[in-house]
Amino acid sequence: MFKAKILFIGPNESGKTVLANFLSDTTENVGGEYRPTQGVRILEFESQLEGSGDKTCEVELWDCSGDFKFESCWPAIMKDSSGVVIIFNPDVPSHLKEIETWHSMLISSQGLQDNQCLLMAHHKPGSAVEGRLNLASHLGRIGLVHSNLEEEPEDVRKAFCKYLGNVVNTLSECREREEMSIIT
Repeated sequence: MFKAKILFIGPNESGKTVLANFLSDTTENVGGEYRPTQGVRILEFESQLEGSGDKTCEVELWDCSGDFKFESCWPAIMKDSSGVVIIFNPDVPSHLKEIETWHSMLISSQGLQDNQCLLMAHHKPGSAVEGRLNLASHLGRIGLVHSNLEEEPEDVRKAFCKYLGNVVNTLSECREREEMSIIT
């Protein structure tokens, strides 16, 4: 069984913790009050890989604070990560600009492949789901998923499992190339 370390990063109040709790089947104090994550929360669970039959993956989900006061911790948090999901609220205009910063600081600098990354436009309850977002061109190569836990929760889970399958396939291919380079 594969083990994948996935980071949930993005601006403050974008819904990272809500999505992390949902995907890991974790429930914390369910209330409408916003409580920012301090540093990082690590959730561990098993997940089916979309399109791989009955394969499962052990997921270590790192729900990272969006507060820049924790910036000095980010290199340690990024170490040995298998993939990164940038979560943002598409209804907040500043989030569209902020995800470019997150991308350059935590993805470009780590040399992750595009299929190891995912953009998740998290729509909060009561907000309208819009189709097209005005993203920077370099972000267009990364998969984009619109999440709405109120209306389509299982679509969100399915999209995450598909993304996880891509990450595991990439890790498998990298491992096979390393093994072949040792043999030859």
